[in-house]
Amino acid sequence: MPLTSAEVRAVQFGTTRLRSGYDMDEVDSFLDIIEADIGQLTDELQRSRDGEAVLRTQCDQLQSRLAAAEQRLAAEPTLNPSAQARERAVEITAELQAVLADHPDAAHVVSAAERTAEEIVRAAQQEADAIRASVRSMLDAQRALLGS
Repeated sequence: MPLTSAEVRAVQFGTTRLRSGYDMDEVDSFLDIIEADIGQLTDELQRSRDGEAVLRTQCDQLQSRLAAAEQRLAAEPTLNPSAQARERAVEITAELQAVLADHPDAAHVVSAAERTAEEIVRAAQQEADAIRASVRSMLDAQRALLGS
């Protein structure tokens, strides 16, 4: 177990009888203990520095992965139709109205199909929103762990 600074400060060496000064065996023994403790602390410090370097590398990698995920999330296409798609929908609607005018029974089938399509689109939008929220939550949790 490493010595504490208080223990080092409290050490008192005995004096020799033949000459003035401290007992060399006691001093050498104490210095051996200090040397071992300093060696152990130096090794622990180096291991800590190595571990810190590994953690910094992992943190950098996670931050780059996080940035890439944020870019992918930002670039994710939305479910909003483009102007061209809207124009095509207007054309199809016009064609559909012409067919419905000729066949009144088909109106019920088209109405049911439109409701089903709306439900499917709404469910898909909700699922996409939930996925986005989940990804953002995971990214926020990773940021919190990284201390950003």
